[in-house]
Amino acid sequence: MTQDLQFGLLLMVVGMGLVFTILAMLWGVIAIFQRIDRRLLASEEEKTQIAAATAARAEAGPPADLMAAIMVALDRYRQEEAAGGRVATRYPPVEIEQGQARWVAVGRAYQLRSNIVPRRSNTR
Repeated sequence: MTQDLQFGLLLMVVGMGLVFTILAMLWGVIAIFQRIDRRLLASEEEKTQIAAATAARAEAGPPADLMAAIMVALDRYRQEEAAGGRVATRYPPVEIEQGQARWVAVGRAYQLRSNIVPRRSNTR
């Protein structure tokens, strides 16, 4: 009995020590790669190129076709709001067919139940 307990404790200490050692080695490798990466990105030419590209993008603005798509979507949203309709509509649930699996029906019922807002009780 005591030999089994001693063997178990020894195995636990060796296993946990091995895991800790491997994680420490991985941490060291990641730290080395970070230093190498910082040195590669530290060149002045790359910094100026990145700054110039960022400034050019900021001055150019979004493309015309993107702006047109945004304007169409905004116009449609405003029309639906003015008509009093809800923009985000929920579609009626599809009835579960007899040939479908039971887990599909349970999942559908769970989804529908999660959308129901509970009523407040009038008890005071």
